[in-house]
Amino acid sequence: MNFSVTSYVTKSFSRVASRVGATLVLTAGLVAAGAGAAASNPTDVRYVSLGDSFTSGPSYDPFGGCPQLPYAWPKQFAAQWGLGGDWFDAACSGAVVDGRGTNTFGEQLGTARAALGPRTELVTIQFGGNETYGAAGRSAAWSMGLCIIDFVNGCNDPADPAAVRADAVTGAEMARRLTSGDSGDLIGEIRRAAPNARIALVGYPTILPPDSSVCAPVNGVEDPGFQPRAAYAHDVLQRIEGAQREAAGRLGLEFWSLKNATAGRDMCKPMGQRWITRVGDFHEELLPFHPTREGHAAQASALTSMRTG
Repeated sequence: MNFSVTSYVTKSFSRVASRVGATLVLTAGLVAAGAGAAASNPTDVRYVSLGDSFTSGPSYDPFGGCPQLPYAWPKQFAAQWGLGGDWFDAACSGAVVDGRGTNTFGEQLGTARAALGPRTELVTIQFGGNETYGAAGRSAAWSMGLCIIDFVNGCNDPADPAAVRADAVTGAEMARRLTSGDSGDLIGEIRRAAPNARIALVGYPTILPPDSSVCAPVNGVEDPGFQPRAAYAHDVLQRIEGAQREAAGRLGLEFWSLKNATAGRDMCKPMGQRWITRVGDFHEELLPFHPTREGHAAQASALTSMRTG
């Protein structure tokens, strides 16, 4: 990678981080207010949400909490359902099923355990991107991100041996994580605590365009060919979707795919049409490669249709 490209990428991500930090300070009150039922830890509610940053929004709390954006899709989904405060959202940015440290799904379930009970009708789980697979040293998300900015080798195949191998992302492995991974038997615990609940794995929205490229603004100019060799990133995302679907089938869960509902709204569409942020989208309160405000709203509406359909 030459110096000018490296400098651009570094400065772009630094500006995004600064913007996100400032926004979180300015909107801390809104985030707390928007947490709704998640802040009150109710007992035996009708709906419980578990998830990662695509569920909570990629907010950050240096004190170890899990702030959630006030327009994150579970809040809009619960509002469309008319639940009032009869729901609980334990989703947390950076969450993993397999892995130690903070923001694990095991910790989320511990936080949500009182909210689960005989009245619980639905539990949604959105996960997969933060996991490491195989012998990889990095998560799928980081593997894709670093590969996309590898302009020397391209991103058709990752040159970094620490990257996740796409073929290691399987339904069998996801099912194992949900039942006997580092977070324990998540599905078994949910079923025991909420025996009448539907459990749905929620897929990710459409993030990349249908070809094998990735776009980005360069010096303020849209560059649709920012990374023309990005087959690996596309493959990993497709395999995560396929693995989620297969894991749901293996475990007797529902799988709610967002791909069709968000098709044509990927990060490479013009501003106003895209539902996924990217480097340089400073009008959003988010990090790149995550749903916009409109994206969260669209996901909530799509999932409402799946719940009632």
